[in-house]
Amino acid sequence: MVWGLGTALVCLNGFFGAYIFVVVQALLWTQTSLLRGPLVGLFFIVLINLLLLRFARRKALTQTEMLVLYSMLCVSTCAGGVGFVQMLISQITAPFYYASPSNGWQTKVWPHIPPWLSPRQPGVLKGFYQGNSSLYTADNLTAWAVPVAAWTGFIFAIFWVLLCIVTIVRRRWVEEERLTFPLAYLPIEMTQVGGTAPFWKSRAMWAGFLIAGLLESVNYLSYLFPSLPSLPIKPVGPNQLDLLLTSRPWNAAGMLRLAFYPFAIGIGYVLSLEVSFSCWFLYLCVKIANVVCSAAGLSEGGVGGANRAPYIREQSVGAFLGLALFSLWMARGALAIAWKEMLRPTGRDRGEIMSFRLALVGGGAGTIFLVGFLAASGLSLPLALTFVFVYLCFALALARIVSEVGAGWAFAPNWTPANFTIDAFGADRLSATDVTLLTGSFSWTYDMRDNPLPQMVQAAKLGDASRASLRVFLWPLVWASLLGIFCAFWAHLHIFYHYGIATAKVRPWLSTMGLGQANVSANSLATRTPRDAVGFLAAGVGLVIVIACSQLRLRYPWWPFHPLGYALATTNSLDYMWCPFFVAWLLKSLTVRYGGIKMYRATLPFFLGLTLGDYVVPTLWGFWGMLSGQQQYMAFPH
Repeated sequence: MVWGLGTALVCLNGFFGAYIFVVVQALLWTQTSLLRGPLVGLFFIVLINLLLLRFARRKALTQTEMLVLYSMLCVSTCAGGVGFVQMLISQITAPFYYASPSNGWQTKVWPHIPPWLSPRQPGVLKGFYQGNSSLYTADNLTAWAVPVAAWTGFIFAIFWVLLCIVTIVRRRWVEEERLTFPLAYLPIEMTQVGGTAPFWKSRAMWAGFLIAGLLESVNYLSYLFPSLPSLPIKPVGPNQLDLLLTSRPWNAAGMLRLAFYPFAIGIGYVLSLEVSFSCWFLYLCVKIANVVCSAAGLSEGGVGGANRAPYIREQSVGAFLGLALFSLWMARGALAIAWKEMLRPTGRDRGEIMSFRLALVGGGAGTIFLVGFLAASGLSLPLALTFVFVYLCFALALARIVSEVGAGWAFAPNWTPANFTIDAFGADRLSATDVTLLTGSFSWTYDMRDNPLPQMVQAAKLGDASRASLRVFLWPLVWASLLGIFCAFWAHLHIFYHYGIATAKVRPWLSTMGLGQANVSANSLATRTPRDAVGFLAAGVGLVIVIACSQLRLRYPWWPFHPLGYALATTNSLDYMWCPFFVAWLLKSLTVRYGGIKMYRATLPFFLGLTLGDYVVPTLWGFWGMLSGQQQYMAFPH
């Protein structure tokens, strides 16, 4: 029953998520750490389960079955996000559709892109970009068949390798370190006792739900009827503090905005005070550092120059690599056990998602496939190895961040795995094929908010909390990964051939991102930069800071700064989230100080309700937009 229901939900979720974001432009279905689609889907699953418990109890789902469905939706949703299919199909076609005699891409770029990675027939691309066509013609299906199959295999290999990583780190993170997993708390509460838990009977929870829903509904009505007032929840209008900082050195602070997303305040309230404080405080410290360096004349060289202090982009990479390496070091005992269990099985891995032997052998085979895929596309072997290593480190760091911080959304460093690999070797020493592939076809890795590893680790936590055997999660997650990738390709191609990715009928950002990356690829070929030695020194500083903070936390309980807060503060993750986290930190501090832990537990359902209401009610508005054909207000992000 779970397999069939999960398959149907994955297909429905894949199409609806793409349509509601691309065409209706009302909901951000992917990118957030707590994914909207799966949580709303779980909400309706629980409501239906309540009816089954009352009228057909034998057909009702258990908590474990509902959490398996939720985890399947989470993993499949990642495949359709900007970090994978949604951006990929735009970037692999842009160099061919926008090629012209003036830019010379036909001779400069085309020869370095393998034909099996992207379609390039003019008629096929015309329908994709201009619409009024159909995916289901012989020419279109034939042109897309090989690229879709190739990229599906590559993306699925990423999902598989990450699932193997979960098997290795789960015991260390869940049972030994007892990471808080703040985003798992709401699904667990929603599904307890078949949906009849005190959570659903809590007046505080429903109060938070209604308040969040009313706040968002006011803005939806204001969008549809401009004469009505709106509420300044999002980081636009009067909340754009950076518009007031127009003179040097204050303008060096960059984006500085207020936001009051109810769901983000709800997530922040679940965090430990140490974590939430580190996030907003260190984020403001980064802004101050930017201003100070500008006033001192140390940040006028831009990203590529040597005079670009305080090197936030570079520190971010060091922080993420430091988090990944430190996590692996702390899990060295688990790695040793997994290795011994692979050589001589004793059954110590019965409580894991898969056997340690399958995790190590399968993960190794998957990694070899990823490197081989890159090498087959034309990338040199040293670059392929570096690219895969950095990507997996970033994914592991993101999983650690989401498992402890929640993070409304979690960006990877702006120095992407592709660009980091280029700068590690120096573009002036690389072949044209190396530069073209890393800056074009694989540049979608710049946005890793939809990386599935955080969702997979959370699935392991959900299984542990439901006291179920984790093995029941394995093959549903594998199937959801493969099916989710296929559905993401189908949904986006179906929509774009009907509406046109370059028309005003869909979200313009997707088309401009593809064109922009094609320009970056062409410019990188024209201007070959040397190895970024200064940037690597700054990255080393970020790595040292993270490891030092981690050690200080282990030795001195009073140490106030969490390394995960530093890592998040050096990315774009907190641009819209620092203010909600500050509000949540302030409210929780006052609650604990004057009411104690008893008061905190009494108020927690209210903040969980804020998160749930801020997800469910905008989704209902999105349904209305889909049915009425009207573009709707977008509750998040801006």
